[in-house]
Amino acid sequence: MKKILSFILGSIVALNLSISVANSAAKEVRVAFFLEWPTPNQEDKVKGIYEKALGVPVKWTNFSNGGAMTDAMLAGDIDISYSQGLVPFINAVKSKAPLKLVDIAMEYGMGGTTCVTSNASGITKANASELEGKKVAVPLGTMAEYVFDESMKVVGADKSKMTVIQMDPEEGAAALVSGDVVMACLFGGNSIKAATEVGSRLLTVQEARDAGILGIDITSVTDKFMKENPGMLRTFIEVTHEANARYAAGKSDLNVIAKDAEMKLGDMKETLSGFKFLTPAETEKSMTSGNLSGFLKGMDVFDRKLLDSDWALNNGNWLGLSGVAPFSMPYFRLYNPCPDAKSSLNVEAQTAEFIKFWGPELKDFPHR
Repeated sequence: MKKILSFILGSIVALNLSISVANSAAKEVRVAFFLEWPTPNQEDKVKGIYEKALGVPVKWTNFSNGGAMTDAMLAGDIDISYSQGLVPFINAVKSKAPLKLVDIAMEYGMGGTTCVTSNASGITKANASELEGKKVAVPLGTMAEYVFDESMKVVGADKSKMTVIQMDPEEGAAALVSGDVVMACLFGGNSIKAATEVGSRLLTVQEARDAGILGIDITSVTDKFMKENPGMLRTFIEVTHEANARYAAGKSDLNVIAKDAEMKLGDMKETLSGFKFLTPAETEKSMTSGNLSGFLKGMDVFDRKLLDSDWALNNGNWLGLSGVAPFSMPYFRLYNPCPDAKSSLNVEAQTAEFIKFWGPELKDFPHR
């Protein structure tokens, strides 16, 4: 795991490259992005600013999810994935995929990624346990799956008792409209809008924020492109941050961004308002001591300490339970392999005798 952490966090050197574009070998740059996921750099995409800065054509391809981005990068069809979810990227790195994290695209709440229940089902946060035994749509291996996992903990519903169907956001929204599922977890302005026309968010954006549910999207690159074209990579990141700064200053052409995202202007503004685009300084801090660093270091603790650690089982789950992530709620938590039956958080909050018995090295430690 330490190797993986080094592999990920070591990529920050890409932000400090000084090799000129003239030394680059690529004849074009192939970039993956999402539709219905508006970002300031889409103005630069449309107006050819990337091509001018890089000196070569830039081919943009939209994908339905971050896992598909990874597949395209591994197939040699994509060089850079912009705004890839952190979860699918980590899944790829855990599988030893030759990819690097080189920037943080954004941090966001549930404005752009959420779970919607159908009005016809009558299911809300108040009676969310009624989701058990029913079909729900989730784009697995994405940040939407993380939102699903965390939301179920907040509302007290057992996801293991649901029939979870893999569906990309557009498919999930359609299934909710047709009544094939009672809930769809999805991302993207148009998909969320279609879903909310027949349903309601299980958690409001504020409720999710209060519960500490936060997403991180990153910019990833293939090892090959990074090694062969470091100057181009630096330039791509610089142009992106310049677009973010322009947006922060209120100087972005929002009509251009909305059209490229294939969204109505009002819907695009609502989605965009839920995103936080970090400055270069904030990005470096997040990578070294902030949100991203906390996420990865917390993951490292679990991977090293759990005897039965398995990424397929522990992915995302440790975040909400451990309290190690910077967006976790500030709880003290004690873990017991035989939890109190009244607890849904695997917490034994009295004296921790069970743990002290099986871990005698801890017997003299306070229970909190």
